[in-house]
Amino acid sequence: MRRIISCLLMIMILINFILCNNAYADVDPVDEKPDSTMLQNSTISEESLDNLSNGGEVEAGGAGGKQQMTLGAVGVSAIGTVAGILARIVNVLIALQIDLAMGFLSHGTETNTVDGTLSYPFWLSIDRIVYNRISLFNINYFNLEDEYQVGDVTVKANSGNIAIKKSVINVYYVCRMVAAVLALIVLIYIGIRMALSTVASEQAKYKKMIISWFESIIILFTMIYIIILIIVLGEKLTNIFYDLRTQLISEDYELFEDVVRGQAWSALFTKSGFDLAIWSIIYWCLIFMEIKFFFLYAKRFLMVGLLITVSPLIIITYSIDKAGDGQAQAFNSWMKEFIICVLIQPLHALIYLVMVFTANAIASKSPIVALALLLSMSTVEKMVRVIFDVKGSEIVKEMHFLKKGGQ
Repeated sequence: MRRIISCLLMIMILINFILCNNAYADVDPVDEKPDSTMLQNSTISEESLDNLSNGGEVEAGGAGGKQQMTLGAVGVSAIGTVAGILARIVNVLIALQIDLAMGFLSHGTETNTVDGTLSYPFWLSIDRIVYNRISLFNINYFNLEDEYQVGDVTVKANSGNIAIKKSVINVYYVCRMVAAVLALIVLIYIGIRMALSTVASEQAKYKKMIISWFESIIILFTMIYIIILIIVLGEKLTNIFYDLRTQLISEDYELFEDVVRGQAWSALFTKSGFDLAIWSIIYWCLIFMEIKFFFLYAKRFLMVGLLITVSPLIIITYSIDKAGDGQAQAFNSWMKEFIICVLIQPLHALIYLVMVFTANAIASKSPIVALALLLSMSTVEKMVRVIFDVKGSEIVKEMHFLKKGGQ
């Protein structure tokens, strides 16, 4: 899918340079008639040039014959008209409906704590996703308040998000009680095996299991604080990058996603032909990237809830798992997955900060280049994943799946 998008971008750029300069910058074409001195060495007379401009016919000099130029012009015009009609139909029936649906799911209420202004952002944007400003995707399961803070913005909590959090917390406490009972059973099992063993090596093994069992009990009752600490760390890092974002981006600039969406919608209602088709493709690319992040963070929210729910049961296997080779593989895998799921957001926030700060200044002039910078987030993220060796994470696998377009 990434190759297809790259090919489409290349085609768009070529067509844009040839036919549609307005897709790159708002430059008004200058309607000038060529000076007669420019036609001295030409085989087309000035009278023929007038005929070509008015009637579509030209009399070639030298040969004395007439060349009909209308067929090619009509063909290009027909192709442009068909492309514009198809683009408008797809925009209304598919792209707009998807954009509206994601907007209804992600809209929220924000209050600026500095000046007290109240805003109601509707359209989904990657900026709002990675900076934790969409309350539907907030993963702080132990914060059930009606609002939470992101930098100097207070975000109103989503009722559906709160309902899921309450269910996960209730299941977590039930699982912790079950885990405590199972831990007692494991302790009885280890004590019986230690009493029945007569070989010194086996007794030493069960003594290690007893020590590991005490470690698992400590982890069981402190796990909730470990989970909250990791989540709060992720929120603090995200808030730091959000504060940098608000300081670096001038008030004179809008976020480039809003700029591209505004320019695209203006073009969809005012332009036609190839101009409309080009701006439609730009709009579809923006929608595609926002859909990708929407489903990624929806899965992240549910996965964090699942990891919190099963964490007490994972800890029960700690003592038995560690008795084999001295490593608690199940617990280590859980911890790695949970940390990656939480800290992937500040990583995206940092990458987006670098990309949007560069793209913001050129979005109004070159939206295709701005979108290309946003697409490069995946390359930067891949480099970070290779450096920190997090390729085995399930959330990372899902991100790789989405980048490949489901192939």
